[in-house]
Amino acid sequence: MTKLNKKLSELASTKPSNWKAKAKYRRENREWLKRSAAIAVKVLDALKAQGLTQKDLAERLDVTPQYINKIVKGEENLTLETITNLELALGIYIILRDSDNKSVA
Repeated sequence: MTKLNKKLSELASTKPSNWKAKAKYRRENREWLKRSAAIAVKVLDALKAQGLTQKDLAERLDVTPQYINKIVKGEENLTLETITNLELALGIYIILRDSDNKSVA
């Protein structure tokens, strides 16, 4: 075995990769993942503008900081109730209302 092959063998993971399953999941859920990412950006922008941390938002919503982390990573399939709670806690609009001229997340 050459030095390079030996080095590669040492670096290789013994755990099988699940990249194919993850890619399939992203492809099948592309639309809501894009919207979830847009919501995440709005939430992060609002936190920054208001000088708040994710922990502060978690306390306002009475949820765990880990849940807020999932939201700001765009990994959470949010309910309308959660979106509304985010809007109220941050004083922002995430979803377009008929009477608003704001853009949809």
